[in-house]
Amino acid sequence: MLLPPTRRRSIYDTKVIAAYWAGATSGALLSALSVWVLSGFTEPLGVRGRIVLLLAGAAFVWLCRQGPLAGVISLPEARRQIPSQVFTNGIYRGAYQFGFEMGTGVRTYVPSIAPYILLLAIFLARPTLAVAITAGIGFGLGRAVPMMAQLAMTQRSAYATEFLRGKDIYATPLTGLLVLLGAFTLVY
Repeated sequence: MLLPPTRRRSIYDTKVIAAYWAGATSGALLSALSVWVLSGFTEPLGVRGRIVLLLAGAAFVWLCRQGPLAGVISLPEARRQIPSQVFTNGIYRGAYQFGFEMGTGVRTYVPSIAPYILLLAIFLARPTLAVAITAGIGFGLGRAVPMMAQLAMTQRSAYATEFLRGKDIYATPLTGLLVLLGAFTLVY
């Protein structure tokens, strides 16, 4: 955990979260731009074909993560924690690197279906470069929001604690659905 479990926060904590957010945004931008470049290969499919593939891909991702295929088919992710050696060069550099690796979505566990659907959307929607950059920034910000919320809260409620730990049963499907709706508007 990047922040110590204390009620009082300092400028030090704010700088750590800023470094983490910058890293998460950088990593998300790298992933979004890489997929955006590859999206040119979907040109021959046409709009209807891309919509069908987006919906089928989103359904497949949900089935593999939370549906009946969970545990049978694994989605691509590194099934390990980011090592503590990331922080050997200092807390700010470590927070940046930790955020970067979290932002790419390929270095550690992926608890939600939203990153997979977002990458599918960028790949199949063939958005403009500005939209791909905005999606990367949004994903990086989304990765940093739990840390920012922890920084902002002095007294956490039980619900906030469950949400920040990912134990809220509605958070994962809701975020995936919101990303899918946004993706559908991009394609259509």
